Amino acid sequence: MPKLSEEKMQLRRIQIMNAAFDLFAEKGYSATSMRDIMQAANVSKGGIYVHFSSKADILLSIIDMHDQRRDHFLDTDPEKSAEEKLRNYLKDRLKAFQLEGTRKWARIILEFWSLPNVIPNLQELDDERYHFFAGVIKSLIREGIQAGEFSSDCPVEEAAYLFISMVNGVGVMSGSMGRVITDRQIEETANMFIHYLKG
Repeated sequence: MPKLSEEKMQLRRIQIMNAAFDLFAEKGYSATSMRDIMQAANVSKGGIYVHFSSKADILLSIIDMHDQRRDHFLDTDPEKSAEEKLRNYLKDRLKAFQLEGTRKWARIILEFWSLPNVIPNLQELDDERYHFFAGVIKSLIREGIQAGEFSSDCPVEEAAYLFISMVNGVGVMSGSMGRVITDRQIEETANMFIHYLKG
């Protein structure tokens, strides 16, 4: 059997991850088998285990790939106020749930939160992901407080928790319950959150 080039190896890896992503979103992680993924990706048993040691390895790789794209939501324009950056960040995160791919991701991540006893080190990864997102939000809120845009009494930790809860809640509503957020709901959610920060 001819040896695959590095580029083809990477393409095959992505092919497997894409197939698994669709299956995890459609059937759920627990109900999807490695055989299901092999068939959907059109690879052999040997072909899949060259790239991934287990189904959990595939899920963690999908999460890692998704997290590498997370920074594109953040507006880092130094000319914009903290309020503008935070408002845009929230609106962009919520608007993403209007896309089918993001709604699939929401269905996967909902099950991901319930798996810490099934996949080793999952709780640590979940904590790391939470602290990353909370850190971004807290930084923008503190920037707004220092600039006098938000109330000096604004509870930063609690506000970041609220932000993440809103995004995750919309993910559940849009991804799992089929109630896709509208542009008007996005705008009103952003307005209410900014109003809360201003006190």
